[in-house]
Amino acid sequence: MQEEKRFMRISDSGTAQSELERPKKHLAAMLDWFKRALEYETFLLTNSLRYKIRQGEVYEIDFGRNVGSELNERHYAVVLHHSDEDAQNIVVVPLTTKIHYSYGEAIELGYLEGIRTNEKSYAKISQIRTVDKARIYLRPIISERSETTNRRQFGPVTKLTGDQFKLIISGMNKLINNKL
Repeated sequence: MQEEKRFMRISDSGTAQSELERPKKHLAAMLDWFKRALEYETFLLTNSLRYKIRQGEVYEIDFGRNVGSELNERHYAVVLHHSDEDAQNIVVVPLTTKIHYSYGEAIELGYLEGIRTNEKSYAKISQIRTVDKARIYLRPIISERSETTNRRQFGPVTKLTGDQFKLIISGMNKLINNKL
């Protein structure tokens, strides 16, 4: 019965009664999500994100607001494939320092230079996502101004070694083949 009520409330969100049942924090989260979505769309209307991203590079990504145990907010993430200047999306594996051993989907990568933590990093291979390049959080990855152009150059926070990237690929193969 409780499960039925939950689904009815979600599917019947147009009624005044269901709106009154929602906690204020959920409404605030929805407004925050809408505000971010509007900011991204406005940004994309006036900016062209034309730069290359390479496999194995690590960027800080704004994953935004998501549902339940899905990854939320800002996290570092590893790029899974090259992305040329014209591609707007990238496929990434999020990184975390907090893992739960019950699922086995966290691949230990060790300490990554350039990452702002003193803890080991883990690739959350069960949370692979496609994200728009607009979600790359540029502030921590701005390098010094180029001497030749006097413009800021953008780049990854760090790049995985070949062995670290192979660990991710091996973990993804195990995940896909239900061997975790």
